[in-house]
Amino acid sequence: MSAEHGKAPVLILAVGNPSRGDDALGPLLAARLQDWLGLQHADLQRDVEVITDQQLLVEHVLDLQDRACVLFIDATAQGEAAVSLSAVKLLPRPVPVSTHSSSPTQLLSLYQQLLHATPPTAHLLTLRGHGFELGAPLSEAAQAALPQAWSCLQAWLSDARAILIRS
Repeated sequence: MSAEHGKAPVLILAVGNPSRGDDALGPLLAARLQDWLGLQHADLQRDVEVITDQQLLVEHVLDLQDRACVLFIDATAQGEAAVSLSAVKLLPRPVPVSTHSSSPTQLLSLYQQLLHATPPTAHLLTLRGHGFELGAPLSEAAQAALPQAWSCLQAWLSDARAILIRS
């Protein structure tokens, strides 16, 4: 099931700054996933790679290469839902990209432009944050959303692995 070049076919790319309150949600969920993966069978460990960074950068385009599917995890200050999972859509024309910070949509567009290939299937798991101040602790609302986000992540991972098995 492993992809070419030794890369795991499933990539979880979690972003956020652990020093900025609820912006830590992505890295916290990624750390829990890494701990959980460490207790699983070797085939699951080979199939899933977890990368954590403070923000999405153009360099992450190379991390998307040779993947079957990708899940981006990030905190958001917008929206009503505590946890949301949505497909990342590829736009019909190129979108501007910043070298300092990018969105999942921008990364997929850049992937297509640079590599002249269709990017992997991608989804975005967002967790509603309430405070992003430097040095702030995780808010109670964000802490309460973590179990729901964990369930959503596990369901997504189960679906991704089922697709891998069929292909």
